[in-house]
Amino acid sequence: MKYYLITCMRGHCGRGRGIEISFAIVAKDLISAQEIARRMPGVKHTRMILCGREITFEQYEEYKQMSAYDRIYKR
Repeated sequence: MKYYLITCMRGHCGRGRGIEISFAIVAKDLISAQEIARRMPGVKHTRMILCGREITFEQYEEYKQMSAYDRIYKR
């Protein structure tokens, strides 16, 4: 299993509005990680997945320690 950081559009603020939020996900590949993120509650269906990348275990642990709403995605 590998570790991924998937950034999605979330929120119920109306059409074209929302926030970018990043989730640390464990999956066998990037496509599987995107599928997991796509099924999360509140993910916008028009612009579901913005980007995804593989991260290290240490980065995964760091992202899991903090709430997804408290962090800003670092590109």
